[in-house]
Amino acid sequence: MFYYQLNFVVRQDKFDEFIDALYSLSKGIQNEHACHEVGLYRDLQKRDDYRFHVEWKTRQAMEGHFKREQFSVLIGAAKVLGEDFEMSIGETLEKGSYQFAQEKISLDPGKDKMLDTKS
Repeated sequence: MFYYQLNFVVRQDKFDEFIDALYSLSKGIQNEHACHEVGLYRDLQKRDDYRFHVEWKTRQAMEGHFKREQFSVLIGAAKVLGEDFEMSIGETLEKGSYQFAQEKISLDPGKDKMLDTKS
């Protein structure tokens, strides 16, 4: 999986407009070919900080998205509605749930009982 995320500091007087814009944009982005997931997350400590995260099945699909008008509108909204924003691009090398996490912890012999719920 490939992803990009935008980290926003949202201006308090623009919060409702920010949510409306991202909701509208996210519906269109999610309908694009090979879009896997779209999410908006709020920072627990910095209450005006948000992360808009989009996952793609292929790098080509993500790069194609960057050329679409919807991405330009998203960046424009970030500039207008936020005090600051930062974009990052990455690749998810592995993904899984509880079993996956337990296998990763068991790679460290000193911590192999950390998630053992049977004890």
